[in-house]
Amino acid sequence: MELSALTDSVNQCFAEQEQTAATAALLSRKIIRKTKNAIHSIHVDARNGALFAALPSDLAELTAAVQKYPPVRYSAAVQDAMMEVTEAVLFDRTVRGEPLPSYLELGVTPTAWVMGLGDSIGELRRVLLKDLMAGDTADARRIFSAMDSMADALLSFDVPDGIAPIRRKQDIARGVIEKSRTDLTNALIAARIKV
Repeated sequence: MELSALTDSVNQCFAEQEQTAATAALLSRKIIRKTKNAIHSIHVDARNGALFAALPSDLAELTAAVQKYPPVRYSAAVQDAMMEVTEAVLFDRTVRGEPLPSYLELGVTPTAWVMGLGDSIGELRRVLLKDLMAGDTADARRIFSAMDSMADALLSFDVPDGIAPIRRKQDIARGVIEKSRTDLTNALIAARIKV
């Protein structure tokens, strides 16, 4: 085979991979928009079940689109979408008191699942603060207990950044838990003093 034929073949592969990356970026942005809107819907007490219901098929579409090219599957765009889906689902399930799904159930990579776990703790803090402002210390305790367990799970991972860059998320989670513990304790003490 002539050299020009060999280079043509490689160029065709590059073109396909570039198109796959462009498709992945579009699908990823669509998913991230949905997850942000889904999370917001919970914070404003108007949970949008349709957005949550669409996430698995959106993620499956993205995964199928990048299946042929592992470098694209593990690219930042795809991993970010997987991480955002994980965050939204873990947040939603925790608020609703439902069991959390594994990375296999969600169809995401282990790294995306762990990163999403870390981010969901911050979203749960917002719910805890809202509960405290409403005087709902029972739900605040429930949310804090879930947050604390999730932070413990997050802190149990000790892997190099090349496998999962989670150290920053772990540091943030520690801070969020300590602030939340202080807020909850102060609210409970204040409630006892009023009684």
